[in-house]
Amino acid sequence: MSDTAPIVCWVSDFNPGARLCKILFGRATGCAYPNCAEPLIEEHRGLQSVNVEVAHIRAEKPGGARYDPDFNKENGKVNSEENLMLLCTKHHKWVDDHKDAYPTEELLAWKARQVTESRSAGLSPEQLDYVVKVFTTPRAQVRAVGVIRVREENIVTTLASLPTLAFPNDAPEKTFLGVTVTNVGVVGFDMGRVGLDFDFGGPHPYSYAFPSTDYPAPPSRLEAQGYGVWRADIPTVREGVLEVAKLYRIVPTRFRAFAAFGASGTDHGLWEPIINLPFWQEHVTQESLEELSRSAGEQRAERARLSTE
Repeated sequence: MSDTAPIVCWVSDFNPGARLCKILFGRATGCAYPNCAEPLIEEHRGLQSVNVEVAHIRAEKPGGARYDPDFNKENGKVNSEENLMLLCTKHHKWVDDHKDAYPTEELLAWKARQVTESRSAGLSPEQLDYVVKVFTTPRAQVRAVGVIRVREENIVTTLASLPTLAFPNDAPEKTFLGVTVTNVGVVGFDMGRVGLDFDFGGPHPYSYAFPSTDYPAPPSRLEAQGYGVWRADIPTVREGVLEVAKLYRIVPTRFRAFAAFGASGTDHGLWEPIINLPFWQEHVTQESLEELSRSAGEQRAERARLSTE
């Protein structure tokens, strides 16, 4: 991907919110496509999953399926209950990909039938609460990665691959630590701090936030299914971690990616061994770093004990 544009994918930013969710899911029992057996919610092994999507009968924007400029003139009408229906993922894609085969009038008839058939059965109050939570709670997937800049392209790879990937001699190359954030929910959110947490054995990890002034600038907002990459210079991060290590006389033993988003949300990647970072000389092992950390922790505890006697 070229550096002339942010590293981000975009889809519709519409979200129905709690009120519309309760109306739409309270008036349906399954996908509106004729004879589709997909229920609104499935439950397996004590877990629930929403099986359908909120679909527009008339598209939000020009070029979309069944877009109607006259209908869209009225503010808010395109995102109102009368223009929305529930379809499973397969049939939502089908009716939008083949818009000429599925005119507005036919989808309105499906919606009317969906509402009529729901009068005999519907979701329980607990299931409706679950649906509202799915459609109103931001959810992100966060991962620590390696980023390689080659010929003005940012290539995302695993951290383990950073030292081993080879490129042509004439290809400018620079490697970075990276964090990828994917919006895996249906709620768009504004992005906050993104970076790496380092575990030094204390009650709270040391957080290193990646710079927000990178070029291309990382996205300031991720809509549903949106994706962004944040990166930081490896020597700069290493120096920051070493400064903390010198201050507390202890080395970190593990790290994880973090991303703050929305009003107060934060998601984390999995903890990984600190040796996975490209900081260390070849003779250094995870075991030796953990031993250093354990020894330093014991010395610190002993100093604390002596200071209280």
